Amino acid sequence: MSDNILEERIQALESQLQQQAAHIEVLEKKLTELDNIEVIKRLQKAYGYYVEHWMYEEIVDCFSDGPGVYLNWIEGVWKGKEGVRRYFTHGGKATPTPSGFSHQLMPTSGLITVAPDGSTANGRWYGFGAIFNSDEGKVEKAEFTSGIYEVNYVKEDVTWKIRSFDWIIPYVVRINEMCEGPEIRSRRIIKGAGEGGTFIPDPDTPLDANDLRYVSGYVFPFHYSHPVTGKKTSEGKRNARLKPLKLE
Repeated sequence: MSDNILEERIQALESQLQQQAAHIEVLEKKLTELDNIEVIKRLQKAYGYYVEHWMYEEIVDCFSDGPGVYLNWIEGVWKGKEGVRRYFTHGGKATPTPSGFSHQLMPTSGLITVAPDGSTANGRWYGFGAIFNSDEGKVEKAEFTSGIYEVNYVKEDVTWKIRSFDWIIPYVVRINEMCEGPEIRSRRIIKGAGEGGTFIPDPDTPLDANDLRYVSGYVFPFHYSHPVTGKKTSEGKRNARLKPLKLE
């Protein structure tokens, strides 16, 4: 093989390596962007679960410690992480959330746009869910709320956090006379199980009337730690305040 042919082959291989390196760089950037999007979606969804039972410690921990933090709600604007804390603790009182309160929040249709430098992102979500108070299963002030979020996120060190919320409510559906809490339905289930029936076969483990799933305010345990702090969440402490269902 002549020196000229060998040189041509070396140049061709070098060109291919350069093209492959450039292609790998593009793929790595795309992979990083997709990974950021998934982490942000996880953060937003975790926030929604914490709002359901107004777990204010976990909610506040979702927010940035830096500048530019705010909540732009219908009722007004709360600024800074301290403002976020004041809002979710009802003015800083940090009193236990009433066990019958529920603010179910189902973020859907999330569309995330990560900034080119990967340090910030914006998201748009539908926030649809039910808000109500349940007293021994009797539901008051119940409504379905449809909202739209525009959320700004920031990466602090290596952790994504929420920086700001802008929120509107296109419509609300009041459902007071159409809704009942878990106590009422659970009493029917327990009564039906005691009477027997042919529709549902006998369970391998009978129901336990002391199961806290039958009462308002029970927080179904999370399988994951907090997405920002990595700490175990407080549902155990909250559930410990509950009392078993009173059978009639």
